[in-house]
Parts: sequence; structure tokens; C-alpha cells
Amino acid sequence: MVLSDGEFLYEKIVRQISEALDEGVIAREEKLPSLRLMSRRYRCSLSVVMQAYEILEAQGRIYSVEKSGFFAANCSSAPLPAPEKESFSLKSREAKPVSILGRIVEASNDHTVLPLGAGLPDSSYLPLPALKREFHTLLKEQPECLIEYTDELGDPALREEIAKIMKLRGVIVNPEEILLTNGCTEALSLAIQSCSSPGDVIVLECPIFMGTIGMLKELKRRIITVPTSPETGMDLGRLEEVLCNEDVKAVVLTALYQNPLGFVMDEAAEKRVVELVERFETVLIEDDVYHDCSFHHAQDRCLKSFDSSGRVIYCASFSKTLSPAMRSGWLIGGAYLRRCRNLKMSLTLGNSGLSQKVLARYLATPGYERHLVRLQKTMSRQAREMSALLHRYLPEGTAISQPKGGYYLWVELPQGNDTLALFEKAIDLGISIVPGKAFSPEERYGNCMRITFASPITPEIEEGVKNLAALL
Repeated sequence: MVLSDGEFLYEKIVRQISEALDEGVIAREEKLPSLRLMSRRYRCSLSVVMQAYEILEAQGRIYSVEKSGFFAANCSSAPLPAPEKESFSLKSREAKPVSILGRIVEASNDHTVLPLGAGLPDSSYLPLPALKREFHTLLKEQPECLIEYTDELGDPALREEIAKIMKLRGVIVNPEEILLTNGCTEALSLAIQSCSSPGDVIVLECPIFMGTIGMLKELKRRIITVPTSPETGMDLGRLEEVLCNEDVKAVVLTALYQNPLGFVMDEAAEKRVVELVERFETVLIEDDVYHDCSFHHAQDRCLKSFDSSGRVIYCASFSKTLSPAMRSGWLIGGAYLRRCRNLKMSLTLGNSGLSQKVLARYLATPGYERHLVRLQKTMSRQAREMSALLHRYLPEGTAISQPKGGYYLWVELPQGNDTLALFEKAIDLGISIVPGKAFSPEERYGNCMRITFASPITPEIEEGVKNLAALL
């Protein structure tokens, strides 16, 4: 329905509710009028109101609770400050991960430790019964798969399912152009090795996933870090400056729901990154492991979807949405596929054919799509709940990110706090966090930490947050 001023009715509803939220007429966490009540108030169909509510939900202004309705989101967090550009030298250096990286990973895997830092979804949120059934059926029907090596590129049926998934992400790819890997980590390692050699320069976001820093150290690559905004991603002006002044072999980048910031780069920025890579004849390595971790079931285009030259090497996996233990990732190598394929064969020969066949069978059912919708709604709710807990107990002046997906909140405590020391104290109490210095090779972010919302927000989790705050 179009109103006299040219505005659609659903747009009017969105505007008026947004104004009520901005002015405090609708309080944070307050329940919104039901669809039926709103349809009577605006004299329209339920579908018009639902359209308006879905837009508001996608904007993060409201959220839905199954069988309970829609509620105003808690957007009270102070904005995180922009990165200090002048503190980034933009000069290459050796990759040096923090010395406690192993202990951070160990704590994440210790089930006796309260997981405020681990990046794994709780097992109750994963479709383990369905995967178990597929395992049993496969072994009953094809027991020979236990003694067979996989195809050189990986299981053909799984590559076909991945090609269908990539089409939703804006990439048309032949299954023969997909290389299956042992998780996204191996995909990244193969990508880096395919286009660079020891001593070469790789550009990274900062903050960045701590595992990437450790990998580059072992591969003996030099790195340059570029400041990265929690709202918009890497500073592309500084990236261009680096590409102008340095012989960069590759840029490693996450455009969607980055760990630890959770931002989404807009399409204009994605296009510009790809254009820069093509202009300076380098390589873009896209880490898209969190693509399916949107809070609102969005299907954003990945960087690879803008690639016309084959210079974007795409890396992803199912570890964050299906099963970390199955170590099922993939790589689309573009111009570097043959090199990645040769490296894969010489280093590991192949992956677990059993796991690949199970995943292919599961992905061929409607179950994965339904599972993603449930998982994303759960993570969206838990992000709000964890953010509210942190605001309740952490010191005044704490800034907390407002991610659009993923599993993490980036928390910046007031200056003077040391989260590396906090990590040591918290471990003694059986609580795990990830200190901010783990996300920078220059040991930045000393007053920051990554907190996860991937586990149910239980009374035990609240008590853990309360105890963590008491250590400050």
C-alpha cells in the first residue's frame, strides 16, 4: 500500500517504530505490539506488519523470541573507538603470536573451565543426531568407504553440494574447481604457500584471528598489519598505501562476521578491495569461515563473488556451523588452484573420506537450512543476553562491540586494565577468556578481550561474568 506522500505503509511502520526507539518511547527489552494489534492499528494485513518487523530485525533494532513475539533490542553499548592510525607503522615485521597461545587453546578445550572465550558453539546447537544417523546409514550401505582414499580434490558429492552453497554466496563455480581441505586452517595455509615464499610480505587485518599469526610465523612470512574498524572492516586507504610502498604477495581478509570484531564490509568496500588486488597484481586470500553465522539469515556476497581475474583464493569450512571435529573445509583457488592441489597432495594426500561422504548426504537434505535458521536466531539472542550481562557487571566506561554475526563480543575495558593478567587470574578460577594481545602480533589491545556467546547463557555463565568482573 502506497500512502499519499509516496511512502509505503511498511516503511511508515519502520520509521515510526525507529523514532519511538530513538526517543525512548519504547524502552530497551520492551515487548512490541503483536502483529495482530499492529494490523488493526494500521488497518493493513499481517504480512505488511511482518515485513516492517523483519526490516527492523535485520537492522538490529528489534529481535524475535519464538512463541513470545518481538522485543526492542538493547543497543546501549558505547561505540568502540576507531583504530589509532598513527600507531600502525605499516612496515613489515616477523609474525610473533603471544607466548600463551597454546594455553588459550588448551583452556578452550577444557570442559571443566567456564567457556567465556571459546569459539565453539555448544554441542546442543549442532545437528549431531542427524549427522550420527548419516554415519550409521553410510557404514551400513557402503562399509568399503573405511578403506578407500578420497578423490584427489575430495569427495565429488560434497564438492557438488558446496558448489550449490557457493551459488547462494554469489559465486558460480564448477565442482572441479573446489579443493576439499582439513578445515579452513589448512585452506589458508595452502593459499598462503601457493602465492608466497618464506620472507615474503603478507598483509593482515588487526585485530585478527590469533591462529593466522601463528601460522605465518611457522611459514616464515613477514607481515604488515592494517587498522581495522569494528564497524566497517579494514582501512582501505591504509591498505592502498601499503600496496603502493611494499612488495605484498597476499592480503588475508575476512569480510563477513570477522573474528573477533563481527563486522560486515559493505559491497562497495568489497569491490574496492578486489579492485586494489587486481590493480597491484597481488593475491587476496578470503577467510569466509563465518559466512553462515549471520544473526538474521542474511546471504551477503563474499569477496570471491567480485573476482574476475582469479586473484581471490576463497577459504571456508563447516566447523562453525556443523562439526569442528570433522575438519571439513574447502578452497577455491582460482588461478592458484593447481599449485594448491599439488601442495595438498604432497603434504596430506587427502582428507577423511568418511566425514566428507556423511556431510554430502546431510547437505543434500533440507536439514542444513533449517538448522542454520535456528542456530542464527539462538546466537542473535545470546549476543544480546551476554552483552547485557557484561554491561551489568563490568566497569563503567567499558565499550562492547555490536556484531552482526559470528560468536564473539570484542570488549574494551577502561585504560589501565590488563587482560593478559586477567587471563591468568581467571584461569585460576576456572574461567577462560581470550586477551586482546592474542589478536595482534605487536601486542596491541592490552585492555581488550574477546568474550564468546556460543554457549547457553545460564546462571553459571552469569556467575562467571560476575566473578570475572570482581577480578578487575
